[in-house]
Amino acid sequence: MEYEDVVTSESGEEITESSEPMQLLVQESKEEDELSSVLEDKKKIQEQERKKWQEERERDMEYLWGEDSFEYSLNLIEHRLEERRSLQRIGQQWSSSACIFRLPDAFIDINCKAQQPEIVSIGPFHRGKEHLLEFEEHKWLFLDRLLSRPGVFRMDLKQYLRKMRQMEKRARDCYSEAIPMSTHDFVEMMLLDSCFVVEILRYIDCHSRSDMINDAGDPIYGRRPWLIPVLVRDLFKLENQLPLFILESFFIASKSPEEYRSPRSFGKLAIEVFGLVSPGLVSPILSDTITFHQDLKAKHLLDLLHSSLLPQNQLMNRKRRDRYHRPAQSIQSVTQLRPSGIKFRSRKSESMLDIRYHNGVLEIPSITINDFTAAVLVNCVAWEQCLEDEFKYFSQYVSFMNCLISQPRDVAFLCLDGIISRFSNDDQYVANLFNNLASYKVFNSRDCYLYKQFKEIEAYYCSNWATLRRTYFSSPWSFILLSSAFFLIVLTMIQTAMSVLSYLRQFG
Repeated sequence: MEYEDVVTSESGEEITESSEPMQLLVQESKEEDELSSVLEDKKKIQEQERKKWQEERERDMEYLWGEDSFEYSLNLIEHRLEERRSLQRIGQQWSSSACIFRLPDAFIDINCKAQQPEIVSIGPFHRGKEHLLEFEEHKWLFLDRLLSRPGVFRMDLKQYLRKMRQMEKRARDCYSEAIPMSTHDFVEMMLLDSCFVVEILRYIDCHSRSDMINDAGDPIYGRRPWLIPVLVRDLFKLENQLPLFILESFFIASKSPEEYRSPRSFGKLAIEVFGLVSPGLVSPILSDTITFHQDLKAKHLLDLLHSSLLPQNQLMNRKRRDRYHRPAQSIQSVTQLRPSGIKFRSRKSESMLDIRYHNGVLEIPSITINDFTAAVLVNCVAWEQCLEDEFKYFSQYVSFMNCLISQPRDVAFLCLDGIISRFSNDDQYVANLFNNLASYKVFNSRDCYLYKQFKEIEAYYCSNWATLRRTYFSSPWSFILLSSAFFLIVLTMIQTAMSVLSYLRQFG
């Protein structure tokens, strides 16, 4: 049956047309559908073949380079070995210049207040911490003070910024790890922090030398002068350091005419400010020896403080010590040495490390244990652990004191002898401080600057006289028993003599 289309003309009559063209269209559509189906089948076959080839290739790669194959292991080990070699080569390049380190992990639990900055962040390690943000505004005030100084060289902000950009690479090399900061952020931070440190030291020194009345608008002395010791303590912490060459450069560039005529260097200014905050720790004699320490080329403020507190007689003679091998058990504590006849005395010295022993008397410079002293001990010992092939004076001092202090009672005896002053801290706090600082490391007495004291104290303690004293004279009861025994022996001898004399008279 043929298909017919009915078309209505304009006059309303129905016109019937033939459907042959429509049949052709239907036929062409069927052919196109068949062709499309064939193409899809062909694509499916190609996709299956591709997947099959890929699976075969993966099996081959798994065989050749799989995690269980020898070749895979060999190539992976060689790759990782080459990475370590590259890191070592890079480390050798910066190891000689790196001088600002993170605190060693062993110190993390010792004394948090002595380790971390409390009110101000200096440098990149603690930058942006929330509890330190308040003091960031003060940095801009002190930068403005430095720029407003009537300096001899009359440098403006542009010149300071250019100077800092020139020192950027050298400054980055001073840190033990890469600093992930852009050039602008790093240079701005170093410029702001360096100018702050230089100007805050001048600020503290100026207030200490003048009788000026504190202005209520003064950012520190007028509002919170008690922050000064905390602030200075932050400036000498290991993770809060800046390269000293930057501080010295900005100090010289901003010198006033009066400062320019004065021979006082930046290092001497820093140590004098430290002495103002902790007069018991820094001797007045130290001010006359700063020139000598300037020749040591300190790397930062902590290094400068560390070098300045070393005993002069030890610093001048850094040759290797005699090979004295201390036994496994170190010298005894105070409570054990006192009954043996060793006396403890405090002595005045320019260095807290200058311990001496002579004829049974151990002389130790007096030390006040407070937050400031604890911070000095922790950071100086930590700084020494970051150094290689250097005499570790503070570490050896702490080890020596740790031998003497094994319990709070030892601290109490040292307090009675005037060697330790603890103020608000109790005996247990002082004992824990020395015990914790000395507990994490192995002490080598062969290179110890106190090797002579170790040797002589040990020899005395093991002597017959010391053994006799601690055995028979260590307590009043022992002395009474010994005296009683001696008295009985004397009476017995007298009685025997009287009997002999009586016999001789009777039968003589």
